Amino acid sequence: MSPSLPAVAPQVLADAVDALPARLRRRLDEVVAQAAGWPTTVDDAGRAVVAADAEATVTLAPIVRAAEDAVCTCLLAPRCLHRTALLAAAPILSMEEPAQSGTARGPQDAGPARAKRAPRSTERAQIDTAARLWRAALPVLETGIPGAGAVVQARLLRGVYEARAAGLPRAGAAAVRVVESLRSARADEPTFRLGDLTDDLCEVLTVCRQLIGGRGDLALARGTARREYEDVGGLTLWGLLTEPVLTTSGYAGATTYLCDERGRLWTVSDVRPGGLAEARAAAEATITLGEARLSHRQAARSGLVVSNARASASGRLSAGARTLAVASAGRPWTQAPLAGLWTEVADQIVRYREALERPAPTRPAGHDLAFLCGVLDTAHSGLVLHADGVGPVTVAPLLTDPKLPAVQNLRQLARAARGRTVSLVGRFAGARTVLGLALGAEWLPAHHGGHVDLAVDVLQRSDLPGPAEVATGEPPAPALDVPAPAALDLFRHRVERAVSGGRAALRAPSSADADRLAASHLPYGATLLTNLHDAAHRRTRDVFGRLNPVDSDRLAVAWLAAALYVAGARRHLVLAGWPAR
Repeated sequence: MSPSLPAVAPQVLADAVDALPARLRRRLDEVVAQAAGWPTTVDDAGRAVVAADAEATVTLAPIVRAAEDAVCTCLLAPRCLHRTALLAAAPILSMEEPAQSGTARGPQDAGPARAKRAPRSTERAQIDTAARLWRAALPVLETGIPGAGAVVQARLLRGVYEARAAGLPRAGAAAVRVVESLRSARADEPTFRLGDLTDDLCEVLTVCRQLIGGRGDLALARGTARREYEDVGGLTLWGLLTEPVLTTSGYAGATTYLCDERGRLWTVSDVRPGGLAEARAAAEATITLGEARLSHRQAARSGLVVSNARASASGRLSAGARTLAVASAGRPWTQAPLAGLWTEVADQIVRYREALERPAPTRPAGHDLAFLCGVLDTAHSGLVLHADGVGPVTVAPLLTDPKLPAVQNLRQLARAARGRTVSLVGRFAGARTVLGLALGAEWLPAHHGGHVDLAVDVLQRSDLPGPAEVATGEPPAPALDVPAPAALDLFRHRVERAVSGGRAALRAPSSADADRLAASHLPYGATLLTNLHDAAHRRTRDVFGRLNPVDSDRLAVAWLAAALYVAGARRHLVLAGWPAR
């Protein structure tokens, strides 16, 4: 995907693909790959001018919202490969307010209007839209990544456009992520993650099936059309930590967590298109909140007094025009209200479990953060924290790229801080495993401001006290032994194979795998795996000898049941590895 190409509205690409003659549509994927190398310039009006060949030049508006914003000079235009290939290679325009009225109110909306039932005509339109998006996603499971080219992606984007217009932004946003992952996979980009594509496809199918069947909380299934910021009045905040952001979809930046007087967490984020270089520099970027002139790194160790604050329901602060903010003195982790974050781990697990039951956009800031105290140690897995009341907890790096300091910081701590008492903020990442975000200790030098952000700051050997001869504190509690069955990992691999290779990748015999699941005390998982392979293997034909389209639905239902089971089982094992209240 060329970074110089403007964003394209989903319906523009979908219309362009539909308008192509069949003979040209068969060549579209080949030309999309070539389009990445076409020379691009930007004219005085901000339009992208692309030289497709000696006789064809494509001009794209700064934002392609309609068909007339993309023009080609060739004789076949607008039904030409040059124009359509560039539209397929360009970024997808982010969600905007649909032109139509009747957008469903999402779970973040306040007031009694949320409880009102949508008109029957709107409900019927949403059900029909969800059904079309469901059908648009089926080819991904039929053919896998190799067959999910520009035509399949355009059908998905048609569904995105219809979902946005019908007031189903949650399904539309998930479908956009599916398309972006498919493009990354087909371009062999290193940022592609099969697990992310699997999860996003599962989200699309889950929401569509819920809407079609009218099951569960339909307001949550519809989602919210845009981030809703509301007035939250005055806030007095103290910095907790900063973490870099580096996503597989091409975004980078930083997020700083702040705590108010009641112990609620808020975030200030600056995330934009970018890569590793932007993630490394993001901590020094100035936060955009009122008149405060602090970098993310400074804000994590300072205070902020904010008036006329606006924030989303999840706790993300907005830099509104009326918002005023000034910097104040920070507080160490050992003083209120920050000290109150280190509650009983069992209570933190309850908070984490409740958040996981909600859709990701509605989860509060810091829902997945673990606040632990204990003694550092080393093991074959690397850095370990003998956490009070928990036992050994593996501390893994937030980001593993060697150009970021996370991995080296953990190595330094494992070598030179063994036996030392620390306070740790991590992110729950597995059974007794956290991703290390920040660490505080009395022995840290004053220039660190009381704590180090493990993926931002660089720990020098002179900052560390050296290993303690005798570990301090109470003996650690016995570890909870809840290993994840290897058969469950194999099941997850089968679910992902269906996405990567399609129906053909699931036609191998599954009896041995099902037996392994049953032997691991996962009998229902064994049944679901058998059903998945049966749905992939058995094909039927109609009276005219054509492949029955019902088989695609049967495969999708079987795959979705398997994917949801694996996700639920893995989440249960993660939570079971921590003490319960």
